[in-house]
Amino acid sequence: MASLATFVNRFVGVRALDEAPAAEWTRTEAPRLRPIANEDVYLFVKRIDNSGVMKAADPLAKRARSQSVATGFVAAMLVIAGLIPAAYNIMAGFTVHSLEQEQTNLKQETAVLDLQEAELLSPSHLEHLAKSLSLVEPAPEAVLYLDGKANSSQARITLPIAGIQAAAR
Repeated sequence: MASLATFVNRFVGVRALDEAPAAEWTRTEAPRLRPIANEDVYLFVKRIDNSGVMKAADPLAKRARSQSVATGFVAAMLVIAGLIPAAYNIMAGFTVHSLEQEQTNLKQETAVLDLQEAELLSPSHLEHLAKSLSLVEPAPEAVLYLDGKANSSQARITLPIAGIQAAAR
C-alpha cells in the first residue's frame, strides 16, 4: 500500500538520508508530528451571568401541570378505593382467626373447669372432706321426715336456730 509519506520518501527523504554519511544520521532532526487541525485558531470565551434571567410564565404549562396533578390524585384515590375492601377483608380474616382461637381456648378452659367441678362434687371427694372436717352422718333417729302437711311450729322446733333464740329470751 502506498501512502503519501512513502511516496514522498521515495523522492526526497530516503535518498537524502541514504546518501548522507553515518555520522550525520544522528544529527538529523527527529521526525515531527504533523500539526493539529485549527491549532492556530484562538476562541475567546466570555463569561455570561444568567442569574438575573427569569423564565417567562407559560399559562399552558401551568394548566397542564395542574391537570397532571389532579389526574394523579384521582388515580391514587381510585387505587386506594380499590384496595380498601381487600384490606378490610384481610383485617376481618385476622379478627375471625383470633376469635376462633379464643373460642378454642375457652372450650378447653370450660372442659378443664367441668372436670374440676366433677372431681370436687364426686361422692368420694365429699366423703374425704367430711372426714377431714370431722363431720358424721346423723343417726337415723335424728332425721325427721316431714309429710306434706307439716305445720310451721314443728319445723321451728327442730331447727338449731330455734334453740339459740329460745336461750336468748
